[in-house]
This record gives sequence, structure tokens and C-alpha cells, in this order.
Amino acid sequence: MKEQTVNNIVSLAALALISLPVGIACIILGFFMGDTPCILCWQERTAMVLVSLAAIFIIRYGLKPKYIGALIFASIYGLWGGLRHSAGHMLKDIGQGFGPAVFGVHTYVWVIVIFFVILIFAAIMLILQGNKLSEKENPNQWTCLNKVTVNTFLVIIAFNIVQAFSQTGPFPFIGQSDPYRMSFNPDKILWSTANWPNVSKLSARGSFAVTRPDFENLESSSNPAFSNQSSLTKTNEIALPNSIQGLATGISYSQNKNIYAVITDQNWVYFIDGTLTNMLAGVKIDAAFSVEISNLAGIVFDGDYSVLVTADHKSYVRLAYDPTATIADSYYKFMDGTDGVKELKRSRFATTRAKYNYIGSIAWDSVNKEYITVTLPDEKQNNFVVARLSGNDFQVNSEAKILGTTADFPSITGSVIENNQLLMLSHGSKQILVMNNDTNQIESAYKLSQKDNLQGLTMVQDNIAVLSHHKEQNLVSYYQR
Repeated sequence: MKEQTVNNIVSLAALALISLPVGIACIILGFFMGDTPCILCWQERTAMVLVSLAAIFIIRYGLKPKYIGALIFASIYGLWGGLRHSAGHMLKDIGQGFGPAVFGVHTYVWVIVIFFVILIFAAIMLILQGNKLSEKENPNQWTCLNKVTVNTFLVIIAFNIVQAFSQTGPFPFIGQSDPYRMSFNPDKILWSTANWPNVSKLSARGSFAVTRPDFENLESSSNPAFSNQSSLTKTNEIALPNSIQGLATGISYSQNKNIYAVITDQNWVYFIDGTLTNMLAGVKIDAAFSVEISNLAGIVFDGDYSVLVTADHKSYVRLAYDPTATIADSYYKFMDGTDGVKELKRSRFATTRAKYNYIGSIAWDSVNKEYITVTLPDEKQNNFVVARLSGNDFQVNSEAKILGTTADFPSITGSVIENNQLLMLSHGSKQILVMNNDTNQIESAYKLSQKDNLQGLTMVQDNIAVLSHHKEQNLVSYYQR
């Protein structure tokens, strides 16, 4: 394109950017409507100003690589800011948001659109230039359009300076996450340094930077979670077949069909006969196929032959023991295994109170048709949450925080429903906690004599079966009350 054509297009683009999003946000939303930018809004607005400034340099000196690079760099920074800002709000319930909405869309979402358009615009301009960039022959030559663009830029920057220094304050004040309404009354202005990051809390993943549980070396409180405990009588102990690969991390029993299901930390799922000696079928779940499922935490029969297997991060897969199923038909779902297992469903549980916690177990409430999960202790979100998820649509029915705000929550690595009670295997205190399923109150506990690595819990007729790991063996111990 001709140099003057490039100059006019860039000038109009810079004028539109500084006048519309930046000008409207500052003058109309700010000075007229009282909206004060939050700390993330200021970053996004700063990126738009930098893009406009880079465009003015292009107007003055031509389409040079260093100015194009600066424009793209500022756009990427602004796009990141918009994505970072929107990530905390876009998945809220319909209609919810933060701050004012323009045409039904909140400003932090418009930021993403704006910077995408800028990057597309820059790409098109470069393509149209062909093999040679435009050099301005006379840098001192300013058209009327250029002057309007620059003067508009200066005026809007002046308004932003007034708003920034009056509402946010000079350094080291950096703004608020939830700012007050804009005001020039000193009693109604807040200058804050509360949003400066703490070095010890810096993390690219934020609240999601939580260490995943290592079930073989799980750390948990050794303090009993409940002192009103009675003893159980150990009646039998059986070693699982040596062909099982890895540490067994969960177990379930089908009362109607007299078969067991066992999972391991190597992503294996096994179906075993009622004597725990004969392997019926087994598959190794492909962790990377579709929904990522790894570090298997719990398994439960939700039908005579069907089971739900959950990972520690609440992604799950439903499987069924079916002698007619072949491994060849499921080659893209299972990494290895035998015939006899088919996949029914693969997806994720979504929670609210338990969002930032991993789990170590899952139970099935056949009366209410609900899956039940219990959170593991978390150094960032110290919760003990029982979540109930529908067996029909796999969505949350309810979540409840229990045990108050104690510093030491038990690590629950196994759970099972019996007579409207949730029995929970406490890994650290070597107890089975008994919770009323209606009131979410822990009413009693059973003391276990074994000191092994406790991994799973199920009911076998009237016996309590505890899965543990001792001296490289996966063991199932049976107790009577």
C-alpha cells in the first residue's frame, strides 16, 4: 500500500481505540457514571494506551518493525490481562458479572475482543504491505487526521491521569480489586497497597497450585477426628492376586453379583470374583484420551456390574463388567487389558465448595441415587466438604462443610453408605468415622487395629472390608462389629 494510505488507516485505528474503549471507560463510565477501574482494569487500559502510542509512532515515522513489534507486544499483554480478568467471571451463572455491561457484555470481556481485533488488524496490514514495509518520507509532515488523533490521545490521557492519581493514588498505591465509586471527596477515596503480591504466594496457577495426593505416601493428621470410638473384630485377611499392577487405591463390592472391583495407582481397574482369588477382567485406562483421568482415587458399584471410577481431581469414567466386551473394540480407551470390560461414560464432576480440593474416595447412595465424595486436606483451602452428585445427570445436588474450622482434618481414603450412614476411612487416625447421611454429623467411630496404608473401604454382606497396603502386598481385611 501507499505510505499515505497506511498512515490514514493507522491513524483512524488509533483514534478509534483511544476514543471508544479508553475514552468511554474513563470519561463516560468514570467521570459521568462514577465507575472506578479495578487493578486489572487499569492494566488492560494501560495496554490499550500503549497500543495507541505505538500506532502514533507508526503515523510519525512509518511502518517500521520496532513499532510493529511494540504494538504486538502490548496487544499480547492486553489480551493476557483480559483473559486473566475474565477467567474469574465468565463461568458464573447467567447474567452475573463484575462492573457495568456494554450491550450486555461486561467490559473485561470486551477487552478480549478488542485485542483480538488489534492483532488481526496488524496481521492484515503486514500482509497487504507485501515484501516491503512503508517508510515515511517526511516525518515532520502531519495531516489534519494525524493531529486530531494525537490531540485526542493527549486529552484522554489527561483524563486518565486525573482519575488514576485521584482514585488509585501515586506509587506505592496500586488500586483495589473491588474499588469504591469514583469520587473527589477525600473521605470517600481509598488508596490501597493490599494487592501487592506476597512472594511466598506467587504462583502461575494461583489457587490451583495444590499438590496432588500421593496415595502411597499420603500425609495426614495422626489426631483422631472422633473420640467416641468402639473396636472392631478382625475376622479374616486376604491378599489380592499378585497379578494386580501397582498400589491398590480403591475397592468396591457388588452385593448382588458377589464380585469385587479394584483400582490401582497405575490406572488399572480390575474385576475379581467373590473369593478375591480369580481375576475376571482388567483394563488400564488411557489417562490422556478425551477426559484426562489419572491418580485413581475411588471406585464404587452403582449397579450390579457397573462401576464409577474417579480420579483425585474428580474426573471420572463409568465402566461395566461384560463378558461379551472385547479389548479390541476399546483400543482407543484402554492402554492394555483383557476382554470383559466396556466403557459407558467419561466426564468430570464440577463442585463449588470442594473446587480447590482433591478427593480420595467415592461412595454410592442407592436410595437417593447419589455419588458422595469427601475432600482431602489442602494447604490452601483447608476444607472438609461432603459433596453429593446426582446419579442421573452427574451434577451437584448438595455440598456441605463439616467438622467446623479445625486445623487438622482427616484424610478420607475410602467410603461406603450403609443404613443411611456414611462410613469414612480415616487414613491418618486409623479410624472408620460414622456420619449421619441426613445431618452431616459424625456420630461415632470405629478403631482399627491394623497400622497399614489404608486405601479403601466397602461392605461385604454384614462385614466391613478395609483395603490396605503392607510389605508390597495389597490386602483386604474383614471386620465385624
